[in-house]
Amino acid sequence: QVALEKPNAADEPPKTFSFDGVYDLDSCTRQIYEDLVFPLVEGVLEGYNGTVFAYGQTGCGKSFSMEGIADSVDHLGITPRSFEHVFQEVAVRSNTKFLVRASYLEIYNENVRDLLAKDTMVNLELKEHPEKGVYVKDLSMNIVHNADEVQRFMARGSTNRSVGGTAMKGESSRSDSIFTLYIEMGENQGGEDKIRAGKLNLVDLAGSERQS
Repeated sequence: QVALEKPNAADEPPKTFSFDGVYDLDSCTRQIYEDLVFPLVEGVLEGYNGTVFAYGQTGCGKSFSMEGIADSVDHLGITPRSFEHVFQEVAVRSNTKFLVRASYLEIYNENVRDLLAKDTMVNLELKEHPEKGVYVKDLSMNIVHNADEVQRFMARGSTNRSVGGTAMKGESSRSDSIFTLYIEMGENQGGEDKIRAGKLNLVDLAGSERQS
């Protein structure tokens, strides 16, 4: 728990904030992934839905935490680590058949766009289904076979995101985006085919400060 006092306002009570965990400057992305994200991805591979997102103002390290440094053991980002994690499990589970698909959408000024579509400027509609809940109509689903292929889709979609200037940074993403892996798993248990499905949502939020 952290308590903050307002300067020159001794009569006001401090504001307190509670956290499940805090990492200092000596922490690395590998440690954060193993502590927080590894069990979440394991749950997705058991048929549950999981979401990872970083929140904060521009320049606080959101993109570094999610993307990291390529080829770094300690500082490879949460996003590429999760992709590698998924496909490592796909490779070793010989008795399970997998179908992995990816989508990438942007929410900007209350409009939803498909960042992997042929025409990325089309605004999509939110719909609700009695079984699958809220979904985005006509959002493209792309079958992926390995972590490198997923990374290429993500890089392609990222070039289509909306950016703008803020007082903190000359060019910063001004939209929220959701990259989702849809994982379907089929197994034969006691002569009966069983199918499970899980979703891993990787959310990149726009900087929390006001745009200039």
